[in-house]
Amino acid sequence: MTEMTVLELLLNHLPTKYVDCVVNNLSDRKILHQEAHCIESEMMCLFDWSSSTEGYEFWDRVFHYILGDGKLPPLPINIDYKPSAMIYADDTMYIMNAGNTNINIKMEVDLKELYNANNQDTKDRVFAWLN
Repeated sequence: MTEMTVLELLLNHLPTKYVDCVVNNLSDRKILHQEAHCIESEMMCLFDWSSSTEGYEFWDRVFHYILGDGKLPPLPINIDYKPSAMIYADDTMYIMNAGNTNINIKMEVDLKELYNANNQDTKDRVFAWLN
């Protein structure tokens, strides 16, 4: 049997974009060049699925695909928001990438009620904060 590296084993069992996701979760990429024999054990030991960018359920579904027991999950979509991008939906305000910190804020705000409020000072303070 021919010896394979971890990277070769991953590429033999997964599409390249999924291998890219594995690589992005590794704390030490040198492991990719080590000898590997079993894709199942490698997948379980390469990184902590729960603390990965994609989450435990994503990797569990990938693992079941490798076992021949399911389909690959859709790849997560990475969205880069401009600093303090605001989204309003269903009386909820989302401030994405607040102050260019990559922190997202969710607030319940009734903008119709706020806009119709009689107190201009309150409106000014809230809208200033939102901007």
